[in-house]
Amino acid sequence: MPNMQTSQGSEYVAPTHLTAAAGGRGGSWYVLLEGLASLIHEICPALTITVVEGGGVLNHALVGSGQLPMAILNPPMTVAALVGRSPFDRAFPDLRVGVANLTTNYLQCMVDRACPVHTLHEWLQGRTPLRVPVDRVGTVDRMVFELTLQHFGISVADAEHWGSHLVPAANYHEQLALYEAGTVDVLWQFMGIPSPAIQAAHALRPLKALALPPALIATLENLGWTAAHLPAGAYGIVAEPVATVTMGTSLGFHANVPTDVVFAITRALCEHPERVRDIHPAARQFDPAQAPLQAGGPLHSGAERYFRNRAVYSSK
Repeated sequence: MPNMQTSQGSEYVAPTHLTAAAGGRGGSWYVLLEGLASLIHEICPALTITVVEGGGVLNHALVGSGQLPMAILNPPMTVAALVGRSPFDRAFPDLRVGVANLTTNYLQCMVDRACPVHTLHEWLQGRTPLRVPVDRVGTVDRMVFELTLQHFGISVADAEHWGSHLVPAANYHEQLALYEAGTVDVLWQFMGIPSPAIQAAHALRPLKALALPPALIATLENLGWTAAHLPAGAYGIVAEPVATVTMGTSLGFHANVPTDVVFAITRALCEHPERVRDIHPAARQFDPAQAPLQAGGPLHSGAERYFRNRAVYSSK
């Protein structure tokens, strides 16, 4: 099959189909990656990307093992996956990053405003019974929820004993459906602001944001997350900044994905930043100058080539 030229006119890429893992349906990662796939195909018609569900932990193993060529990653899990540190049981040295700092994801614990708790500490130390949706294994949402219980020295059995219920939810659509049905009191999500599920849930029954205690934030910082605050004004819910943690979002690849393919993808995104920002509000701060930084791991050879060329061109 002949090579095809990108719409930018200077790079040739063989027709290539990639399957790429995002997060759960209904989440900001899924919306973001579908939008990126569409933009990449528009700029470089030789490249077609199919988006599938994944998770903030699982994606690193899928790409690092070569089961998938491409996925949304995050720096804390990229660092852990490269060296085989928990939650991974082996190292994935073939994991590479193409574009970092696409969005910032916030841990968001939103509770029905009628519930008599205002912080995570009040819930878990005060033994307040809440019904909480729990995401799939392999997601950062699930991992951080389990780390939170561990931090407080609480098991699932303990929570159930005092009347809390942990309800399985396969994705953010299911969390919203459970809230709409009155089956859960909480939305627990690690995603960009705004979350469509949180927006919709708040319209059904008003929500409030629970703050993370400083000691839990310090524990999560030691594992690679960043202390932050839900910004005042978010969703029309947050009156004052609420303590939480964040992580960045990157686009990752297996090392064996051809250099010219990753070069074309990196170029398409970094030379159309305004189009990237329009995909989702969480991407409004995307800055190509930050795209190779704080990635949590080595750049793919195609991304490295793009940023090296860009630096040389910019210095002229």
